[in-house]
Amino acid sequence: MGNYLVYAVSAMALYAGWAFFAKLATDVIPPEQSVIFTYVSSILIVSGYFFASNTPMEVEPRGIGFSLLAGVLIGAGTLAYYIALDTGSATVVTSISGMYIVGTAILGMIFLGDTLSGTNFVGIAFAVGAVVLLAQ
Repeated sequence: MGNYLVYAVSAMALYAGWAFFAKLATDVIPPEQSVIFTYVSSILIVSGYFFASNTPMEVEPRGIGFSLLAGVLIGAGTLAYYIALDTGSATVVTSISGMYIVGTAILGMIFLGDTLSGTNFVGIAFAVGAVVLLAQ
């Protein structure tokens, strides 16, 4: 298994735990407050990893700009997700929000030249179908 697969599977498992604990958090504190605590702990983890890895700081305006834009989008998306969790079912909210992968696949094909096979398209169709069934 390639190195990226280990990280991807790890991310999947960690995101599952994140969604579960985010739902528990929004049951007892306001969603916007929960997002703040989530991001503070995230910054600590990532900063610790960065400093422990001795990776040099890259100062590339374009990369920093894309990172800041990504931060704005994930911040707004996370807030919307936590507000949805506060009032909805974790199963339905997480399934619907998890469909961002379809949007990412489309953006990758249009702007990055990524290609998808027929099997990939069938997989996406099944994922969309699964979310529709879960949302019922």
